[in-house]
Amino acid sequence: MTAVSFSMSRGVDGLKMSDVTVGTSAPGAGDVEFRFNILDTQSHNLNDKDLWLILQAFQRWVLNGGNTAIAITQQPSGPPN
Repeated sequence: MTAVSFSMSRGVDGLKMSDVTVGTSAPGAGDVEFRFNILDTQSHNLNDKDLWLILQAFQRWVLNGGNTAIAITQQPSGPPN
């Protein structure tokens, strides 16, 4: 399957399109990578809504303490101010 990767470095605000590195695998390009396959497990194309719903689920997971499962330094809970 063909994959797409979006990568950013910590501290980048992401307000400019050039703040995000786009490729097929960009883990060396930034601190955080969001990678997805173009086709799902049923060979259907993913769309913007699918990606948005998945990102919202990741956000809920992180904000509800899911990050404790991977031994990262804990910061205050909740979204940044």
